[in-house]
Amino acid sequence: MKTGKKSVVAEILTSLTRYFAALVIIVAAAILLSGIRMVKSGEVALIFRFGKLTGETYEEQVHGPGLMFAFPYVIDEVVTVPVGSVKKTDVTTHYTSGTMSSYTRNGYVVSEDKNIIMISASVQYSITDPVLYVLNVNDESKLINGIVSAKLISAAAAMSSDSLLTTGKLELADTVKKASQNELNSAQTGITIASLELTNVSMPQEVREIYDAVNSAKVQAETMTEQAKQYRETVIPAAEATASSLVSSATADSATRTAAADSYLSEFRGILEEYENGGDAVRIRVYNEKITAILSKIEEIRFVGEGGTKIIIGGPDGKS
Repeated sequence: MKTGKKSVVAEILTSLTRYFAALVIIVAAAILLSGIRMVKSGEVALIFRFGKLTGETYEEQVHGPGLMFAFPYVIDEVVTVPVGSVKKTDVTTHYTSGTMSSYTRNGYVVSEDKNIIMISASVQYSITDPVLYVLNVNDESKLINGIVSAKLISAAAAMSSDSLLTTGKLELADTVKKASQNELNSAQTGITIASLELTNVSMPQEVREIYDAVNSAKVQAETMTEQAKQYRETVIPAAEATASSLVSSATADSATRTAAADSYLSEFRGILEEYENGGDAVRIRVYNEKITAILSKIEEIRFVGEGGTKIIIGGPDGKS
């Protein structure tokens, strides 16, 4: 009986030994194969051997898409980084759609003229240096949110509320983008901001309607001012042209009339001088000349007597 029991125990131990050996072989194979990775398109991979990045140069450190071989997981850790895509994160630290009472639970910015402004932004970015990114960044979304939020506060503090809410939005977005990128570069994050767009810029809800009314009035005033300028630019040149034409016409008429007057005056002086020298003979001559000139212009003369008799001198053609 004892021999039979020993035989059964031996068989069990033998089976367990075989299973354990198979398990060890499988685990060993899995460990050995764990270093074989397929890097997808749009990704790169970095290998950390005992926690240290392998490779001396950037080309040796960064492995592109394709099949990659590394030591088992216990020795090498393979980290993949998406570099071929643009990511997006929303920055809402300084925006709330609620009333003033809710601002303690959310943020806002203060403009140069001490007005409360609510701003939210959308940031699109990509990883352009995977080595710096893996070594220095833990949570990219929180990092970008914190940097952009800080830059929004400082940039908004240098602008008036009117500018922030109207024509200065593009300037603010550009300023914040450049300042944020400089901060990311200084921190060696390997992240590049592709675009920064202000998605919401508004006054607090309590004063929003009043501000919109004031802003509408300003826009209307600017529109009317522009229309008045355009009217002035149209009317004044036309009036100046008319005035110039009238002055030119008056100058020409003055010259013509002055010449005619000078001619008459010269004639008069000449006759006066003859009269002073010749006496009545000159007066009679001048009288006859003037009467002759007058009669030469008359086409027909009619004398009507008391009896109705008509005497006609000359005819319709002006000839006697």
